[in-house]
Amino acid sequence: MATIKRYILSLIVLLATTMAGAQGIATWIETVHDFGTFPEEKNTVTCTMRVVNTGDSALAITRVQPNCGCTVAQYSHQVMQPGDTGSVTLTYNARHIPGQFEKKVLVYTTGHPRKTVLTITGKVIGTPETVSETYPFAVGPVRLNTGNLPLGEIYKGKATDAYISGYNTATDTMLVSLGKMPATISAHVVPDTVEPGGLFIVSIYYRTAQAPLWGLNVDTLDIYSRPLRPSATATSGAAHIDVMCNVKEDFTRLSEKQRRNAPVVELSTSKIDFEDVAPNDPVQRTLTINNTGKSTLKLRRLFVPGGEGITATCDKAEVKPGKQATVTITLNPALHSGKVLNTTLNVITNDPYTSQSLVRLVGLIH
Repeated sequence: MATIKRYILSLIVLLATTMAGAQGIATWIETVHDFGTFPEEKNTVTCTMRVVNTGDSALAITRVQPNCGCTVAQYSHQVMQPGDTGSVTLTYNARHIPGQFEKKVLVYTTGHPRKTVLTITGKVIGTPETVSETYPFAVGPVRLNTGNLPLGEIYKGKATDAYISGYNTATDTMLVSLGKMPATISAHVVPDTVEPGGLFIVSIYYRTAQAPLWGLNVDTLDIYSRPLRPSATATSGAAHIDVMCNVKEDFTRLSEKQRRNAPVVELSTSKIDFEDVAPNDPVQRTLTINNTGKSTLKLRRLFVPGGEGITATCDKAEVKPGKQATVTITLNPALHSGKVLNTTLNVITNDPYTSQSLVRLVGLIH
């Protein structure tokens, strides 16, 4: 019903304009409003922006479109004759959104210009509860939305972008900086000088070409915060961010012939049981890797994620067609935390259909 009313209103105004050979002109008294700094407990803030019809024909606002759900707009629906004033009232809901904000609202009219952009800005000082929930990872008085950055699976040789957002809870302006980076990572902080209640991001660029391992790579990025103006009450902080990436081989460009002639990995078992293990006696088990394909199978990597006290070695790095290799898994109970063993051995090869095979490792340590 509201859409029909807007359509009829627009039609009436446009018809009147066409008949008179004139048009309404929307002249805004203000298009930007800064709410300044206010506490999150205030919940909402509201402002009104006014428009004057300085043309020689009728003018109407037909639609107002905020660019986010946190901003609600109301506007005057009456037709503005030349010299009349209309308005748009904007309400911003700051609940659970600490930090600076800048929101755009599009206003459409029947006159000139057809579209106008209104802008509201401000800074919300978050409650301790909201800050802890939204930015749980502390770097001194500066907080981040996470301390771990999983990048997912990326083909070897490719790169990706990611970012971490941060918030300054201090009453001091803070300098945020990064330590020495691994070869896989380029990163910077924007902005690196953060006012109280201010937001920033850590922008990260990850290069898999520099990743030393196939499969899971875990790199560490050091981040520091210190006051711009040191004082007796100002505090600093330091933390480590884990950047994780699963580097995979790209088989998407293989031809059908190459796939038919590819290596094929087959493991002798999908589960190895160490059964009952004495606490001080290392135990070994073996499994066989068979290549049933038509070209050389290359063993990219053997690893046990988080496998304390577990090592895996293979007697061959490459397996010819029709041949096999032996993997030896060693469990040192003295180096393994806990009495229950329940993990996996990851076998990464150049088999385009099964590039990563998993072998479950179980057992009890007495």
